[in-house]
Formats: sequence, structure tokens, C-alpha cells
Amino acid sequence: MAEKICPVCHKPLKLKEAGYPMGSALFKADRVHVDIYECPECERVELFAAEADLVKCPKCGNLHSPKEACAVCALNAGLDAEVVK
Repeated sequence: MAEKICPVCHKPLKLKEAGYPMGSALFKADRVHVDIYECPECERVELFAAEADLVKCPKCGNLHSPKEACAVCALNAGLDAEVVK
């Protein structure tokens, strides 16, 4: 992994969160995973495409971080529970 440099003060950025999910769970095409970096000097935050491995949900095929449950399946389970009521 190449070192990330702050575009403002040119100090090395520190990884704050790897594989953070962003976007809608409803529309998988709009969902991305990013690595969040912060500059310890000027506190600027930068987002980069996730470099961590993603896992494929065996039930629906959605890609997600190994640190999270499948958002699509969780949403579907919640919607199914609402329909049953």
C-alpha cells in the first residue's frame, strides 16, 4: 500500500477506517467501500477506494466489508418483517 500524502500540508495521512461502506443498500450499484484517511497535522479527511478485500454474501451475492453484515440481506429481512405485521 502506497503512502498517502495530504494535498494541503503534504504530511503523511493516517488510516482511520478501512473498507467503510458508503451509499445506498437499496441500489447496490451506488454502494462503494472506501478507506478513510485523516491528516494528523491539518485534520483534512481524504477518501480512497478501499484496498481491503471484500467478501461476497452467500445469500444475495452483494459485496461487503468482512467487518459488516450484508446490508442488502439486513434490509430485506427488515422489510419482510414489516410486510408480515
